Amino acid sequence: MTSLAHQLKRLALPQSDLNLLTHREVASLLFDPKDAAAMDRSTFFALGCTGLEELLGFEPAFLEFQDTLFSPSSVTLERSVQSREVNNKLDSGISLFLARLCPYFLLKPAHKCIEWLVHRYAASNAPRPLIEYILSSEDLVKIQQPHMQSGAAPHG
Repeated sequence: MTSLAHQLKRLALPQSDLNLLTHREVASLLFDPKDAAAMDRSTFFALGCTGLEELLGFEPAFLEFQDTLFSPSSVTLERSVQSREVNNKLDSGISLFLARLCPYFLLKPAHKCIEWLVHRYAASNAPRPLIEYILSSEDLVKIQQPHMQSGAAPHG
C-alpha cells in the first residue's frame, strides 16, 4: 500500500469523521462538559500555553515542551494520519511531561496543561472519562493516584 493510500485509509477512521467531531458534551478537567464542547481547539491551546508559562515559574525544565507538545504547529497536527514513529514520539513526550508534572498536579497551571493534552492528543473526542482520553493513560493514572482524595477529578 502506498503512503498516500495508507494516509487516506487512516482518514476514513471514525475519529476523523466530521459528523463525530460535533459533540454535545466533552469530558473536561476544568469545564462543564457542555461548555467544553462549545470551545474550539485554539481556546484549549491558549489555555494550555498559559498553564505551561505558569509552570515555567516553578520549574524551568518545562521549557522543552514549548517546542513540541505546546508548539503552534501542534494545533494543526492530526494524530490519526501520523506514522507510528511520530505517534510513539508523541506518547514519549506526553509521558515525560506527565512525569514532570506529578509534583505540580494540584496546581491550576497543571490542570490547564492537561486540558490541552486531552483535547489535542486524545485518541478520540468521544465523551468518556478523562483518564481514558490520553493515549498514555497509565501515566495519567500514575500522577493522579497520590491526589485522588483532593477532589481534582475530571468533569463528565
